Amino acid sequence: MADKLNIIWLQGQACTGCTISLTGGTHPSIVDVLTGFMPHIEGINLVYHSTLMLSWGEEATKVLKDAENGKYDPFVLVVEGSVPDEDNAKSSGGYFCGIGEIDGKMITLNDVLPTLAKRAGAVVAVGTCASFGGIPHGTPNPTGSKGVLEFLGKDYKSALGLPVINISGCPPHGEYMIEALGHLVLTARGVLPVPELDEHNRPKFLYGEKAHETCPRAGHYCEGDYSKEFGDAGCMGLLGCKGPISHCDVPRRGFVEGVGGCPTVGGICIGCTEPEFPDEPFGPFLRKAPASAYTSETIKDVVGKISAVLGRLSPRKI
Repeated sequence: MADKLNIIWLQGQACTGCTISLTGGTHPSIVDVLTGFMPHIEGINLVYHSTLMLSWGEEATKVLKDAENGKYDPFVLVVEGSVPDEDNAKSSGGYFCGIGEIDGKMITLNDVLPTLAKRAGAVVAVGTCASFGGIPHGTPNPTGSKGVLEFLGKDYKSALGLPVINISGCPPHGEYMIEALGHLVLTARGVLPVPELDEHNRPKFLYGEKAHETCPRAGHYCEGDYSKEFGDAGCMGLLGCKGPISHCDVPRRGFVEGVGGCPTVGGICIGCTEPEFPDEPFGPFLRKAPASAYTSETIKDVVGKISAVLGRLSPRKI
């Protein structure tokens, strides 16, 4: 059982949106976690995060070298942002993703990620960029970027025997990241089993439902009431909403303090939690989702309504 656990948070090709989202989580908040307010997940120390830590320059980068040598074991490695193909950059004498310097030499994400991943008790890829490549990976992908799982290999296992855990979204909900990390901490302490993952290594307790299923506009869809333009109250499927093919519960959960969520506030779901994002079938953003998604939904809807009608014809004993 690990009484104390460190977190090392690397940032690759990203916009830091996942970190901003993390600081917006409230139930629990990252402050609750790091100050030991939450029962059972106290003893968590954020030893490296280039945006949030006080250290800077070589003093900060030295933490990564110390981690490679075991100083911060046991630790959870969190990666935000995609991983580029530095071989392409080296061919022209440069680099794509520098994260610091030691003795005047630039250290890239690719320099430290493989070594730290071998030592880590768990590796968590936060955001769609780290999970699947995300925006940098989109066509034409000039930096050859990829997700952490693809970079480390599909057979990768952490020191605890875990695969890369993907927490996708652009950005993911702040509480998604906190809940996933909290679950892994409890797994490391023998309190909870390993979270069940879907086919894309995402925790099912977070990504088990589709945005369409949790959308407050779902009733309009069932009645065939579609928005003709943005601002209408109906289902936005004809305006390009990708909710039927995107796994996300933000329409029900809200984004900060239970408020917000793309279709909840009048925007369409753009499918930012999915591996193909931002390419087809999720791009262009305003293109309608594939008809097959609606065909399947319609068949289930018809079967369900017929079953409901037949059910009402049957007497019920009270």
